[in-house]
Amino acid sequence: MAVSSGLSVSPEPYLGPVPQPRSAWALSWPLALGTVLFVWLTNLKSLLADPDSHWHVTVGQWILNHGAVPTVDTFSFTFAGQPWIAKEWLSQVILALAYDMGGWGAVTVLCAAAIAFSFALMLRLLLRDIRPVPALLMTVAAVAMTSPHFLARPHVLAFPVMLLWVEGLVRAVEERRAPRPLLLLAMLAWSNLHGGFTLGLLLAGVFALEAVVGARDGTERKQLFWQWAKFGIAALLVACITPYGPESILVTIRIFGLGDALGMISEWQSPNFQSMPQLELVLLAALYVCLARGVKLPFFRLLIVLGLVHLFLKHVRNAELLAMLAPLVVAPALAQRWPELRASTVRAAGRNALMLLLLLGAVYAGALVRFGGIRPPDDTHPAAALDFVREAKLSGNVLNHYGFGGFLIHAGIKTFIDGRGELYGGDFIKRYVDIVNLRADKPLAETLDEFGIEWTFLQKKQPANHVLAELPGWKRVYGDDTATIYVRRR
Repeated sequence: MAVSSGLSVSPEPYLGPVPQPRSAWALSWPLALGTVLFVWLTNLKSLLADPDSHWHVTVGQWILNHGAVPTVDTFSFTFAGQPWIAKEWLSQVILALAYDMGGWGAVTVLCAAAIAFSFALMLRLLLRDIRPVPALLMTVAAVAMTSPHFLARPHVLAFPVMLLWVEGLVRAVEERRAPRPLLLLAMLAWSNLHGGFTLGLLLAGVFALEAVVGARDGTERKQLFWQWAKFGIAALLVACITPYGPESILVTIRIFGLGDALGMISEWQSPNFQSMPQLELVLLAALYVCLARGVKLPFFRLLIVLGLVHLFLKHVRNAELLAMLAPLVVAPALAQRWPELRASTVRAAGRNALMLLLLLGAVYAGALVRFGGIRPPDDTHPAAALDFVREAKLSGNVLNHYGFGGFLIHAGIKTFIDGRGELYGGDFIKRYVDIVNLRADKPLAETLDEFGIEWTFLQKKQPANHVLAELPGWKRVYGDDTATIYVRRR
């Protein structure tokens, strides 16, 4: 990928495709793609495969019940009363409302609809610059890369505003102006939906640099500098309009401050191309196009793309950032490099077709919620084990598997640990890993006494179970293919 300086616009800027009237029953590429994705996603069992989905719903219910947002931890016994904020409170409330309306089926429908709409929107935004075939290929590649992170969690609800934010920044640079003030609404929503909004602020700074450096003369440079400076300050202030003020920004620093412990959490590890070969395939295809076709990007656009690649290679959870944002960043440059790729017409869906598909989608979603029997998989939702816990009336402190933490929070049981890494910190997470894998400095029996553990709720194959089986004063009372429970003898 070569580097060129300046803006990607030509002296006679490309003003975009010309709208064309269509039949009221006509379909469009975004509508068709969104419909197909929605049907596929609602049948994708892995949407509920993340243990954090449980505690996100529970936090949302807590907010609704108390009419306030939490400021200290009330869901664990190890860190009870310690400062903790629900930085994604708005998403959590939305997830809780869906759950209260229709259980896990409604949560699945909500998140499937958010994802499907996001990629339909992505395609629609790309069609402003390039023709349908390359735009569709980019979007399908983005779906393939992002699919491992299709989970019923706050980040998928933030996808649409993330796309709108970046598209607004790109469009402003292409048109040699500052972003529209209306774009600040996207930042307002993003900062309350998901912690990834901090990346949006950083991207605004990079695009501002591109706009100022690429100005045609000193007068325009000065004008753009002040316009972008005012927008940047406004964006930062808007990002602080949350129940926690600027604290939501500081949480990001604490998460990355987990250090080595961050790599112990699967989604914060580097991508595994053996288990997810589609990620490597998309990267190789993109590399081929760049090398074979001589793709050139403005300097700052190239920095953004390389930054997104770095974030993805560092943490696999960032796949959606590279997959969904990089195409929006490079599409204008491609349209300028190869005029034959430029979009010439906008073929929007007809009103009747849109309404019909929305109606059919609502009926389909309602049937799924009512009759689908949708529930999380057993490895994050050990319902049979929980039934035993309640029948046996087990109480007291529990040493739980990390992946069962969200499930126990949802069941009203205070946890030893769960997915809120910024609460527990790197040292405690590493200590937990050492405890359950028998690598701790202290014998397991001493650790159990230190924390006052009365019962354990671990995965079947966790090493700690082998020691528990031999410990005096402990008894195995339950086991299945998912979970094993030991209790302290009395």
